[in-house]
Amino acid sequence: MIRRNRVAALVGAALAILLVACTPEIPEVSPDPEETEAQPVLDVPRLERVLADIEEHINAADEDSDGEILAERMEDPALAVRTAEYRLRSATADSDDETGLQPLTTSSAVSIVAATEEWPRAVFVITEIPDEANSPLLIGLRQETPQEPYRMFSWVRLLPGVTTPQTDVAEVGSTPVDPADESFLTSPQQALENYADVLTEGEDSEFADDFAEEPFRELVEQEAQTLSENVDAAGEFAHATAVREDDTVAMLTADGGVVVIGAMRTRHTFTKTEDDGEVEVGGQLAALSENDGEVNESLRGTYHVMVALYVPTEQEDAQITVLGVERVLADVSEE
Repeated sequence: MIRRNRVAALVGAALAILLVACTPEIPEVSPDPEETEAQPVLDVPRLERVLADIEEHINAADEDSDGEILAERMEDPALAVRTAEYRLRSATADSDDETGLQPLTTSSAVSIVAATEEWPRAVFVITEIPDEANSPLLIGLRQETPQEPYRMFSWVRLLPGVTTPQTDVAEVGSTPVDPADESFLTSPQQALENYADVLTEGEDSEFADDFAEEPFRELVEQEAQTLSENVDAAGEFAHATAVREDDTVAMLTADGGVVVIGAMRTRHTFTKTEDDGEVEVGGQLAALSENDGEVNESLRGTYHVMVALYVPTEQEDAQITVLGVERVLADVSEE
């Protein structure tokens, strides 16, 4: 018989501590950027107005967990992540494991503005450190058509100790990159696919050495080991991460590499294998569970994951850098 009511809660707390452990270095901008044919899609005053408008909508939506207000200036995957946070906040409101919203801000420290004449159009922003947080955010904005406003489509918290790449100044603009472009160490889309494999397989992944060491990957491996050990007497634990292919946006950096923002889905599956045993999960999984975390046959937790990578040009000993991550439990299903 086995009970591990606090496993998920402890792991979730560890993830939160990791992602706000220290302040990453803010990127520099290229001192002598070259002119590009296309012009930046937003000048600085307009970008400031867009960012202020998005933050105003987020603050209003957060106050009442209002998804309709949020959707006016946020789209998936960010919209799915924030509404999942609303559900968790409501589900844990009267418990010892109350879950708050991740601090968000659009106050800009560095802006990476696409230079293009095409739609959709994108802007990446490294923010100032939000209130009640210890790390800046990398947020992505997108305008789908000329008639629509810019919406936030992603945010990640920059990982501790990360050095973000040099970028061209917003007044000149940065070149958008096709996610399938293979002009780099690997294409932006393939980099995401390979990182998903690393998160699933750990050191057994054939791509493990292609990525620089970073704390999120280490914590995911520790999480999987802990959960496996804690259900071993009466059940099994499995996990897998896959990329959401339609949510990838990439832009060129000053050194010829590329910053790529993408989305993934992680699934944790707990399976009961001993009829006389008990398997019980706790924390957020239990809060969203119909049976308060008790596993009858199997229980699956689905997590939304947003990630930002830096993919360098192909060169000797080059590695992909994970810049930032955000993860939230979105759904629990049971059999």
